[in-house]
Amino acid sequence: MTHRMEERLDTLQRLLHLSSAYPFARGIHETGISFVSLLKADQPSTIQSGIFQPGICVVLQGDKTLIIRNNTYHYGVGDYIASNIDMPIKGQVSQATYKMPYIAIRISFSTDEIATVALDAKIKGTGENRLAEGAFIGRMGIEALRVIERLLQLDAESSQAAAFLQSSVKQELIFRLLTDEDGSKFYNNMLLHHDAAGISKAIHYVKLNFAQSISVDDIAQAGGISPSTLHHKFKAITSLSPIQYQKQLRLQEARRILLAGDKHITTTAFEVGYESMTQFSREYKRFFGQSPLKDIRAIRVQAKTDGMEVAYGEDIM
Repeated sequence: MTHRMEERLDTLQRLLHLSSAYPFARGIHETGISFVSLLKADQPSTIQSGIFQPGICVVLQGDKTLIIRNNTYHYGVGDYIASNIDMPIKGQVSQATYKMPYIAIRISFSTDEIATVALDAKIKGTGENRLAEGAFIGRMGIEALRVIERLLQLDAESSQAAAFLQSSVKQELIFRLLTDEDGSKFYNNMLLHHDAAGISKAIHYVKLNFAQSISVDDIAQAGGISPSTLHHKFKAITSLSPIQYQKQLRLQEARRILLAGDKHITTTAFEVGYESMTQFSREYKRFFGQSPLKDIRAIRVQAKTDGMEVAYGEDIM
């Protein structure tokens, strides 16, 4: 083992130690850093559908499986998943025990933040022409890991320092991700392809208007591309057509609202854009495997069994 590899493993161990100090047993825990959260699971999970929000998720312990379209990807300690869009995906914890739980760090950021760092630091991608899927897996370099370590140390040591320094440390993290061993992949997937294809604007439009009645022509116009180009490139990145993407955003939001327990199923269906309860129930069951009522009950029973609060993990990674 080289000295560099030993340093990387040592850094990962320090990160694991810092993350283990947070007082939560499983689920998602928000840290004192506004854009950093921790994820933990003490047993393997079933395959779950969810929305991976823009950012990265770094695995510190355990293994995870990601499913996009018909492709399955496995990633573990020191690897990260990243996306610059709200990406519908399926995933599961594949390795975790009570003594050695799955632990990961989630860091959110926007495409604009990445673009600003790339522009200021004069970083350019390789200019590859192939459109890539909206979520991808990379290997975290040691410099980026050390920046994340500093973020957790800031949170542990001083709320005042964390509030003041977190923005500059976040910029450094983005710089390291753009320049480390998978930097070109990070740049191309997070900036180059999607902006060049006009898809980022189209996806953002669907996200803002998912509860409205919008057409493919509306979405194409928002992206500044033709409907036929939109369909091809949208599916290449999200693995879904624009209307399928909108539907998944609606269903995920409906599930989140229902789990919050504040609204009736009918009210929720109309709020997320459905005009028919029959259609809502049919599509919900097709996507989540059970009717809305049975699904929410099952999640609450499982949460009670596990001793957890009912929460919806929008970020399943």
